[in-house]
Amino acid sequence: MATQKNTKQSIYRVGGLKGDHCRDRIEHTLSHLYGVSSVKVSLTTHQVAVTHDEAVTPSGYIEETLQSLGYSIQS
Repeated sequence: MATQKNTKQSIYRVGGLKGDHCRDRIEHTLSHLYGVSSVKVSLTTHQVAVTHDEAVTPSGYIEETLQSLGYSIQS
């Protein structure tokens, strides 16, 4: 379980979100990563908010996972 001191929320701007199926796919995949406690996808803002234990699941790993699903990370 994530410890309070290592828990953070990372927000990613994601390109390629097209509908509910994209949201469901991202939420399902990321929520199954060890150390991730919450995933919220906004189709309107194209943002993915992930609450995770940075020591267990670093932000870079979440970005790589999103990219492996076929989405781009925008800055």
